[in-house]
Amino acid sequence: TMEDVIEIVGEDNSLAIIKAAKIAEISKSCNAIIVAGIDLELTQGAVHFNLSIEDQANIANLFRVVELGGTEFPYQSGVCRIYTAAEIAQIYIAAQTLITTQTTYHNALKAYVQSLEGAEEISAVTYGMTLPEPYLSEMNAKLAVAQAQMNAITEKLGN
Repeated sequence: TMEDVIEIVGEDNSLAIIKAAKIAEISKSCNAIIVAGIDLELTQGAVHFNLSIEDQANIANLFRVVELGGTEFPYQSGVCRIYTAAEIAQIYIAAQTLITTQTTYHNALKAYVQSLEGAEEISAVTYGMTLPEPYLSEMNAKLAVAQAQMNAITEKLGN
């Protein structure tokens, strides 16, 4: 509680500590959603892709093969199989969309938490809540730019 924080650290530092704790909480939630990954329906059925940092790097490298003209490549996601260039692009775009959406939302939520001045307000913030204005509009504008770029990639690769 706020009273516990004040008793331990003093009133001058309590709000900063409450904000830091809330930001750590939302960061952990964001990371958990990203790492949990994505499920995609591909030509050979549904496949789950984890998105740990290592998995993200592997998917980026896989996509690089397509950028350089590769038409298929093996990848391990549960079971190693050969993915077509179109599937690799689909995996990459879905992964990047999730990562961008979650990190953009996280950063907007973090800015919102930083703007709050009351412990109760800060405590009420939860990951997944609808952002208030202007944070929501700013986030949506950034996500629109990202989506336009994902569309440009799709067009460049011929769907």
